[in-house]
Amino acid sequence: MDILYVILTALLVVAAVTMILKKVDTRLTFLFLGVIGLAAATIVTGQSVLGDSTTGNVWLDIFDVIRAKFVSTISGTGIRLMMIGGYVMLMNHTKAADVLALGASKLLKPIKNPYIVLALVYMIGAVLKIFITSQIALGLLFMATMFPILTRMGVSKLSAAAACVAIGGMDLGPNDSTGIFAATEILNCTPMDWFTNYELIIGPVIIVCVGIFMGIWFQYMDKKEFGGLVIPEEAKADMKISDLGVPAFYGIFPLIPLTLVVVFSFVDGIKMDVITAHIICFFLFFIVDLIVKKDMDRLQDNLKKLWVWMGNYFNNIIVLISVASVFAEAIKKLKGIDVLCGMLSHISGAVIIVAIAMAAIQIGTALLTGSSNAPWYAFGSMGADMAATLGVHNGLLLVPMHLTGGLSRCFSPFCGAMIAVSGMVEEEPMALCKRNAVPMLFGVLVCFIATFVVFGL
Repeated sequence: MDILYVILTALLVVAAVTMILKKVDTRLTFLFLGVIGLAAATIVTGQSVLGDSTTGNVWLDIFDVIRAKFVSTISGTGIRLMMIGGYVMLMNHTKAADVLALGASKLLKPIKNPYIVLALVYMIGAVLKIFITSQIALGLLFMATMFPILTRMGVSKLSAAAACVAIGGMDLGPNDSTGIFAATEILNCTPMDWFTNYELIIGPVIIVCVGIFMGIWFQYMDKKEFGGLVIPEEAKADMKISDLGVPAFYGIFPLIPLTLVVVFSFVDGIKMDVITAHIICFFLFFIVDLIVKKDMDRLQDNLKKLWVWMGNYFNNIIVLISVASVFAEAIKKLKGIDVLCGMLSHISGAVIIVAIAMAAIQIGTALLTGSSNAPWYAFGSMGADMAATLGVHNGLLLVPMHLTGGLSRCFSPFCGAMIAVSGMVEEEPMALCKRNAVPMLFGVLVCFIATFVVFGL
């Protein structure tokens, strides 16, 4: 039976890849194959895909999974995406993003190579992930702030967008759910202990190395595909801020949401959610814009456009994330990954072989599901058990397992941030995945080397 689980899981993945390559609508692909996968799991296991939460009929349970995924996505990630995406479009429409991009590009003009800026953007974003734990939220915030700056400097939109996805790949910090799980469920310590004794030792090395490599790799790819820098026409024209028709201070508005979230993360007793930050910024911008422009019709028109932009995000991105989560659930229910992981428990011998094998499972699962949480929650405790059996430091197995999953989801077509960002730049997710694959795999390699140097000696 175990081999059947593996075969069915592999067939479902192959079918998904084939349909996507044949340009079948991605939403249809994930939903159709998700239903088939859940049905297959019901048949081969003889159990409801909802477990004890069954509706009372195993076949109805399949569709209740779809309901649950849509409800979960819309109420959580969905509303966050609609708020952030709507704000990004508002900033673009009102030229506030152009003011920021133009001002920043002039300040950064002494830096002749824009890919140095891209490398710095990645490093800064990866550090901010400690405070903004949502990869989607962080990626979209950087799409609103740094994406226009990078593209104006000549970085291709593919490279700039891929970097905005990649900045959320490092699952670091005592507030990150994966770190909390590692501390409380695996090692029986505090999240801060896990952060300082494990993550903080290896994480900065990965961030610096990946940032430098990403700048070099993206420059190579842009030169290969576009012949070099992709300078937009408005940048060539040497446009001034005064030419945009809005005050220079409008350039601060794209930065305010990120600033609010980061600043209040250091304030005891006050929690600033990303959604709350954007609601505040909507009110602030509309009030200021009304005072500056003295045009009530403009305000009403922008507000009407805002609802349309938010609706477009629902149609184009949120639905895709929802059906992708249905597909990911089918992968999990087919148990093929569980079987492969169970095989690892019988591996003995060189520690490095075990470490690579355990991390490989994390990487593969992250690629298939677009999530680093699911594989880590499922197999993290196995890493600790195997470390104890082999008589090695916990960090030797747990750190690569933990960090490589996050890095790997940055080139998964099923990743929520990948779907959201690719939708914003109107590119296929696979195009951004190809861009990120090499730098993220380089990060995996650095993670292994750093881990074995620190915890293996």
